[in-house]
Amino acid sequence: MNNMPPTLRPIHPFPARMAPSIIQHRLKSTKPMRVVDPMVGSGTTIVTARLYGHQAIGFDTDPLALLIATVWSSDIDPDSLRKLAIRTLNDARVCYRSLTTGKAYPQGANQETQAFIRFWFDATNRRQLTALASSIKRVGEPNVQAILWCAFSRMIITKSAGVSLAMDVSHSRPHKVYSVAPIRPFEKFQSALEQVLRGSHFSSSHNLPAAVVRRGDARAIPLNDSSVDLVITSPPYLNAIDYLRGHKLSLVWMGHQIDELRKLRSGNIGSERSHGSSASASNRAAIERVLGSFADLPARAQAMLVQYFGDMDRVLAEISRILKHAGTAVIVVGNSTIRGIFIRNSRMLTHLARGNGLRLVSTRHRELQENRRYLPPPARAELGASLRSRMNEEVILTFEKMLVH
Repeated sequence: MNNMPPTLRPIHPFPARMAPSIIQHRLKSTKPMRVVDPMVGSGTTIVTARLYGHQAIGFDTDPLALLIATVWSSDIDPDSLRKLAIRTLNDARVCYRSLTTGKAYPQGANQETQAFIRFWFDATNRRQLTALASSIKRVGEPNVQAILWCAFSRMIITKSAGVSLAMDVSHSRPHKVYSVAPIRPFEKFQSALEQVLRGSHFSSSHNLPAAVVRRGDARAIPLNDSSVDLVITSPPYLNAIDYLRGHKLSLVWMGHQIDELRKLRSGNIGSERSHGSSASASNRAAIERVLGSFADLPARAQAMLVQYFGDMDRVLAEISRILKHAGTAVIVVGNSTIRGIFIRNSRMLTHLARGNGLRLVSTRHRELQENRRYLPPPARAELGASLRSRMNEEVILTFEKMLVH
């Protein structure tokens, strides 16, 4: 077992990434464990777990999250990848010469997706990205293709200067600021691949158990009962981030359609979906018993809150189901404020966990540094200094699965 704390360098921007330091001490076990993150995001949990020699499994529904987590936890041969990237880029340059602007879209893109691409990408970059995407799709090895897609996506998901007309894509708050993109894909692709390679930790020589990354919903985890030693995850923060808002700027080039991504987003944890009035009333009553009244919120915000905690109840039930007796769950959450009303998510999740057979072992508060935040700081004066300070932290909840008689 490897007990040296690894230093992780991300291979791709991702909103609200979990800090590896939160979980490293949990993974310094003298025996191999089965470690699961049912909302894997960019893959911090599974990469760290694999570095410590554990069997790591991650699930997510976001296609870009699955791509990043897969690549970051995979064995990589840098030299062969550099050679392949050069061939792929040269192939794209040849394709570009005969590609007209009218054909500069991913293969099979429907009209809505084409309109989306025209809005966010100038004509030259549409041609270059189309040629490059076509070249990547011709790469026969899926794992190698995924790495090239990751480099491709890095050129789009940026804070400021990228190959789109947007800024703040990496925070999932894209807004159009350029009339011509500041960077050309052909000029950036190889350096984007180098950034991926610099953050990659694994090669076939490490002889570590392979990590598994699969599409899966945390509300229905596709694993057997009592089969997991440790669950580590960070659920999406209530009302904080719409991950797909930024991610779709990359995903459309990989063959995803805007209507498909919209449907996926509508089914995510906490999204507003219609439910029976009796279930909603029951969920609302339970939340108000723990957190107090939220009747002053607009109806839409109330529905979002009820849906979020209803979804998280299902997630916690699944975490409890897959954990072995006395297994551990570490859940990193952020508290929220909606229209000036403080929502103590950590308290509600602790209540829901108890109802699902998970006993709270510890609560730890961790301050979020301003220069590392992915969420805009709560600056409204009426919140007060005390409330603003509580919004600048995340809460690390540790649970143990109780014996069910």
